[in-house]
Amino acid sequence: MRADITLPNNPERLGMAQMRDDLTFVCEGHAQHLTLISPARNEEDTGRARFPLVVFLQGSGWTSPDRFAQLPQLCAYAQQGLAVASITHRDSTKGHPFPGYLKDAKAAIRFLRSRAKELWLDPERVAFFGTSSGGNTALLVALTGDDSRYRTGDYAGYSDAVRCAVDCFGPTDMVDFEGSPLSQALMAGHGISMADLQMRAAKDDGLAQILLGLIGNQDMLGVVRGMSPILEAKPGVKYPPILMLHGNADDVVPLSQSLKMRERLKKIGADCTLVEVDGAEHEGSFWSAALHGQILDFLRAHLAE
Repeated sequence: MRADITLPNNPERLGMAQMRDDLTFVCEGHAQHLTLISPARNEEDTGRARFPLVVFLQGSGWTSPDRFAQLPQLCAYAQQGLAVASITHRDSTKGHPFPGYLKDAKAAIRFLRSRAKELWLDPERVAFFGTSSGGNTALLVALTGDDSRYRTGDYAGYSDAVRCAVDCFGPTDMVDFEGSPLSQALMAGHGISMADLQMRAAKDDGLAQILLGLIGNQDMLGVVRGMSPILEAKPGVKYPPILMLHGNADDVVPLSQSLKMRERLKKIGADCTLVEVDGAEHEGSFWSAALHGQILDFLRAHLAE
């Protein structure tokens, strides 16, 4: 007797994914968590090429990223041959001002490169992908590869530069953030004290609320400039390719933030593409299979061997 259907086996585990949730990395003494989804492999097959790596950061308003938020979708990337590491960073509302979140993101990249052999990763093919505040981080990571301003002693000897980056609806200009009274005051050159910032935050000024923790005891204008990828994009510098995606109905981070970032990158000759999602809000209806396909195609193209 025979079965009704016979299928071939899959010794190479093609199209399958596996997950590790026991990995931590450290930056300036602070431990952070990392969930790694990788293409499944037959460990006896030592001739298989190591996997390209995408470091992913979920938006959180620079507080505490939920590394599980996009895991169902990110599994599809692993099934298509990319390893994806979803990371956390320090919470700016708990005494960790800028550039804590950026230093953590860079330390995660160096950590993963330091463990590349064990985790079957290709340390030469690394990308960064983030949403909202994570998109802001992705742009800064792309534009400040191995920058000494943000390098810590953690995982010394490894690079934090990336081959390409994906930014979904991330803030790009914290000085000129359209629609914000605080931004208008900064642009006008008005001196803003910490007391004024606290007062604005108490009156539900969203930007002021976010900046309180990010500034800490530092110079306010220095922080908002440092957090602005548009001010990091300089002529004469070779930057990795960047894909930006933004909904035109986003009422949290206006589309104009990505439009002017695209204009700046194009002006200096950088490789940049902006995808506008019609009618899409911040998260929610922004996401679709077609959009993930656009991102996957970009990552595959730039992480190819």
